[in-house]
Amino acid sequence: MEKTYGWAGKVLHVDLTNGKIEKIPTSDYKPEEFIGGVGLNAKIFWELGCPEVGAYEPDNPLIISAGPLTGIYGPFGRAEVGSISPQCYPEELFTYSGFGGMFPAEMKYAGYDSIFITGKAEKPVYLSIIDDEVKVKDARNLWGMDTFETQEKLMTDELGSSNLVIGPAGENLSRMAVILNETECAAGQGGFGAVMGSKNLKAISAKGTGGINIADPNSLMELIKVIVEENKKSHFATLSRPPIFASQELKDIFADRYYKKQYGCYGCPQQCHSIHEIKGIGRGSVSCANSFWWTISTKPEDIWEANILSQKLGINSYETIAGIPNILTQSYARGILKSEDVRDDLGLPVPPWLGGTDSDHDFLTALLGKISDGEKPYSEGLARFFEYFEDKLEYGNELMDVYKELSNAHGYHTHFMNNLAGELHKAVDTRDPYNSCHDYLNMPVLVNPLVHDEVMEHFGLPVFEQYKITDISKTDYQKAETMTVWVQDNQSLKNSLPVCEFFSLPFHFYNSPEMDLRVFESRMLSAVTGLSIDTSSLETAGERITNLLRSIMVKRENRARESDTLNEVYFKKAIYQIGPIDKEKFEQLKDRFYQLRGWAVETGQPTRAKLEELGLKDVADELANINRLG
Repeated sequence: MEKTYGWAGKVLHVDLTNGKIEKIPTSDYKPEEFIGGVGLNAKIFWELGCPEVGAYEPDNPLIISAGPLTGIYGPFGRAEVGSISPQCYPEELFTYSGFGGMFPAEMKYAGYDSIFITGKAEKPVYLSIIDDEVKVKDARNLWGMDTFETQEKLMTDELGSSNLVIGPAGENLSRMAVILNETECAAGQGGFGAVMGSKNLKAISAKGTGGINIADPNSLMELIKVIVEENKKSHFATLSRPPIFASQELKDIFADRYYKKQYGCYGCPQQCHSIHEIKGIGRGSVSCANSFWWTISTKPEDIWEANILSQKLGINSYETIAGIPNILTQSYARGILKSEDVRDDLGLPVPPWLGGTDSDHDFLTALLGKISDGEKPYSEGLARFFEYFEDKLEYGNELMDVYKELSNAHGYHTHFMNNLAGELHKAVDTRDPYNSCHDYLNMPVLVNPLVHDEVMEHFGLPVFEQYKITDISKTDYQKAETMTVWVQDNQSLKNSLPVCEFFSLPFHFYNSPEMDLRVFESRMLSAVTGLSIDTSSLETAGERITNLLRSIMVKRENRARESDTLNEVYFKKAIYQIGPIDKEKFEQLKDRFYQLRGWAVETGQPTRAKLEELGLKDVADELANINRLG
């Protein structure tokens, strides 16, 4: 095989129905155009015909792709999962979720840029990958184990491998099931753990003894020095202490009593994961705020138990620990939900913050247990959970209304971004675009305001004050679309190279005119792959990936303008003292967004001119064949 630089060179396809194992050259999927990660996932899914099947059907492919930068020193130790998602609502959509840890690099060292799995095994199995040796092995002894136990067993059986696993939630087809690597590195959104469970696939185990060929090692070493210096001054580096984004009181408690050490994803200097241990509950790691969202309770033990239990069972903690208690608390505070309703109607223990006397321990173990066991409607995801009660309870409609305040139109508990650009992004995506919310939220607060304005001007973007909606009377609807387009393409790039969220914000690597985020990324990709990539061609790649993702939506799901929206409540009332958004002006904002994208304003569908400009003539031809070309 021809020597490749950056890319490992092979894509692994395993059909669990017939046991067929196929190794395909990565070059078949044009990695120089789609890079890796999300881009490679989208290309593979498109070449598979964008199957119009349900999330749990055998023909739904589960695709896991790293990028050309994965496995080298720096904030690149990530991969992306792509599949038809059981979590999306009301339709199951093709979407994405990323994860870090050690597995992405190990997959590359074993020789694979991507793994995609189709079919369904007759009995529980796991996929064992040791370099070129790929086997489907019996996993009946692993079925029923939690995620920690499974990884411990596989690390012994597979000689120190890194492992992607599901817990009982995935086995029992919970729509909130995650795919976990280590103790918290998870593809958390999408319900992809249930996709694995539907295939009777308990785990993917990888161990590689190879390496990654670097085209220009000297240039790479110079860029690594840039990474080291950036990490020293990064705002996130100062947050990488136990636990980041938690309250100061919780930080102090966990730091003084339970903190053990920091660690990070493979090769990353950031070390943003903090390891803690509470006797009788367990040892694990956390980084972001949702791990500590269980602050309805003031007891650190309850917070940690919720975190560890959701990780062991393989449950999306943001949807459950941050989602369900939040919605119930809001409903109780407004008088919609009474204490007795929680037990009698919802079937859950009643903790003090809902007016009861049951312990937080009883509430969280009951809730997580029902989700993990696949008990409906608890395991069906937030949207379907509250939809179930909508017609069954007198106050069911009001519960659903509270849910809709805290979710997007595609079934995800969401980050409410206090600006129009972020809300537009949610409207046109397939999930909560969480891993880009920092571009909107943190840009104005993590840097000096003068630097913020300079960076925005440098990239041709509006300053935050122009499109925020905390004071709706001052909101400028004329600017937001430029920020949304930039962040979408930035998201496509960072999830394809890949680069960690905490190293890919607009102000990272900013030292104009010599260096900025795009200059750094283009030089890094050039040094690793040997391709001549400037900032313009890199930005075109991001736009190409965004357009392919949109084309998948249009082909498979008939995505059109009317589906690019927010829940109606966002246009009717202020939420958390933010808004309401003017619906007519929001529709006009969509007009300008589509125009800037080069898509048809009437339908939101990509046009032939735009697709051919990006080298996607085959995509344009296919959309034309089904009469869905803008």
